[in-house]
Amino acid sequence: MIMTHYMELLSLHQPWFLILFMLVPIVLAETILACAIFGLIYKNEKSTRWQSWGRKSTITLGIFFILATIYLAVFYVPSITNWRGPIDYIAVFSYMLAVIPAVLLLLQALGIIGKQLDFTKKNIRDAILLILFVVFTHFAMVFGMADPRLAGYVPPQNSMHMDHQTMNHPTMKHDMNSK
Repeated sequence: MIMTHYMELLSLHQPWFLILFMLVPIVLAETILACAIFGLIYKNEKSTRWQSWGRKSTITLGIFFILATIYLAVFYVPSITNWRGPIDYIAVFSYMLAVIPAVLLLLQALGIIGKQLDFTKKNIRDAILLILFVVFTHFAMVFGMADPRLAGYVPPQNSMHMDHQTMNHPTMKHDMNSK
């Protein structure tokens, strides 16, 4: 199977890039969601603690994802010389597009935008932005795991392909010439 550049990115520097580019953003997004849910369930001082933790997680996600996107835009994407078709583009750029809702969530958590909104409207905007962030990052994951050949990518003829008929492993018990 041929990998997308998104999957290659995650496989670089194992397990650190997988943790940085997939685990951390998704765990932060899920933490924000959990805090919002528990903040709605509790109508006392626990609600305030959940909201505080959610705000801190939102700020962390925004800053972290801005830095991750800058890294991709400056160091990773320019190094790609051979894009592997539309699936490859969708995987990489949908991940990078997730920076838009992440930045808007950050700005709202810092009180830079949305100051005039009441509590309900602010929560609705937060929910929409968080959903957009999750949709973009999940598009990246789903398309990133797909084989680029599904959308018509044809790998160069000199690329390595695994041919189990011609592989010679010392543990193979049969002789290829005996057939």
